[in-house]
Amino acid sequence: MEDARALAGRSFAWRFRVPDGMVAWQDLVRGEVALDPSRLGGDFVVGRSPVGASYQLAVVVDDAAMGVTQVVRGDDLVPSTPRQILLHRALGGECPRFGHVPLAIGSDGRRLAKRDGSIKLATLREAGTDPRRLVGWLARSCGWTNDVVESSPRDWLARLDLSALPREPWIVTPEVLTDLA
Repeated sequence: MEDARALAGRSFAWRFRVPDGMVAWQDLVRGEVALDPSRLGGDFVVGRSPVGASYQLAVVVDDAAMGVTQVVRGDDLVPSTPRQILLHRALGGECPRFGHVPLAIGSDGRRLAKRDGSIKLATLREAGTDPRRLVGWLARSCGWTNDVVESSPRDWLARLDLSALPREPWIVTPEVLTDLA
């Protein structure tokens, strides 16, 4: 803190010092994964003045506070996992289990993301998409059925099988979506 006071109002960042070596975990989808965080950018920012905590620190603290035991997210976040495991260990908390699923991408190969103006549920709703067909389509994309079966999320809970998930990105085209109306 003395260092921060000595900066007298100038912006600064706190970094987490990454130890040498691999960080390994048993991924819920990918199996055994081991990465060396020093090769993924090395020491990383955990806070900036005057902004506050970084994403990496904030998500670890939030997960710990909420008692999160499993994190399932897109495989574009695999490089964040060793950092978050190191933070959980440094803070003395229980580390959740992580699972990384392939991304949904457009026909242009770019991931579907809100910030890029990708397809939104509200847009599908306005276009008359049947929500029960959409759920069935999502279940088929996960490898849980061969057909689009009109259903609700609850119908798939007992059949949830992460091992059935495809390992490649899922390509979502506007043509496929029109079949759901």
